[in-house]
Amino acid sequence: MAPSYDFQGDWSRMAKLIVHGSLQTQPGEKFLIHADPTYFPELLEQVRIEIVKAGAVELFAGMLYPPGLQSVRLKMRRSEDAALKEMEDKALESLFDLADIYLWLPNHWNLNPGQTEKILKTWQGRSIHFHWIMEQRDPDTFRKLSEMYEQALYIDYEALTSRQERLIDALRNSTIEITNPAGTDIKFRLEDAHFHRGNGVASKEFINGYALPGSARDREVELPSGAIRTVDILDTEGTLVCSNETFMGREVGTLTYEFQGNRITSISSQHHNNYVQAMWGLQNGAFDRFGEFNAGVNPALTMLPGHEKVIPYYGYGDGMLRFSLGDNQESGGEYLSSYHQWLFLSDATMKVSGEVVLENGKLTLE
Repeated sequence: MAPSYDFQGDWSRMAKLIVHGSLQTQPGEKFLIHADPTYFPELLEQVRIEIVKAGAVELFAGMLYPPGLQSVRLKMRRSEDAALKEMEDKALESLFDLADIYLWLPNHWNLNPGQTEKILKTWQGRSIHFHWIMEQRDPDTFRKLSEMYEQALYIDYEALTSRQERLIDALRNSTIEITNPAGTDIKFRLEDAHFHRGNGVASKEFINGYALPGSARDREVELPSGAIRTVDILDTEGTLVCSNETFMGREVGTLTYEFQGNRITSISSQHHNNYVQAMWGLQNGAFDRFGEFNAGVNPALTMLPGHEKVIPYYGYGDGMLRFSLGDNQESGGEYLSSYHQWLFLSDATMKVSGEVVLENGKLTLE
């Protein structure tokens, strides 16, 4: 189903940023592209043009799975049958073996991201995620978010990097305390933590210089950019309270998680608590772990007035905190779980070894 939107971006400028600005593509490098031809087709064309201008090679521009195809795939268990899944994984891996760069362009279709993330854990190339808005939005919200995202592409990247590095320097080897008006009061440590840097740089030199082995995340660069992340979280204790949440497909209002001994010891919800408890009881693996901590730094990604439930670009905005619970394999972590959920705080106060670096959702670092 084609997206419903009323937005025309500067597609040529976006394509130049992707191919030349972020990737710093070199002549002879080989591209794999995944795209949805019904979603910003003008951008897809401009990207392909810039690849040619860079002297690079387009190996493959592939479509993702539209609803009809995905329905058939589900019926035929293409992602559940181990033999069929291995067949597809090996075929996709053989494509990646030929490529230097993987580019994920906007889409409203379904795909199995686990296939590409699994490959990226051992692949020696680099990738850009430019997936834009993946959730279904009404046309007005889609347009407002798209206008914001376009502006967020053209920020001062040197200033972004400097701000990220100051925050990383403050967080590393520190005790973190986070509170918010809803009742969050949580503490954890980041000792010798490795941080993923969402600074917009996807050059071969940068990625190869800092990406950790086994971390698909470190070989992916998101545009718009802005987040720093780490999976090296220790000694989590306390309470995490998040409002306006959805749990396993159901709107449950406020969600509360209790942590003790670096594990989630209980979960409760404002609405549908029996459902939440039943679904929680079905989870397996490291579902009770704090998998990844994210802090947003991009000043151009701000909350939309009147849209309190809409988190701009997955929590990359300045002062936004994102808690990833459960599985963290994509980011190079050790937790494998049936449960994975993002929880956002837009109004948090964060102390680092007693010093306030975030106050009521505003970073105070100078």
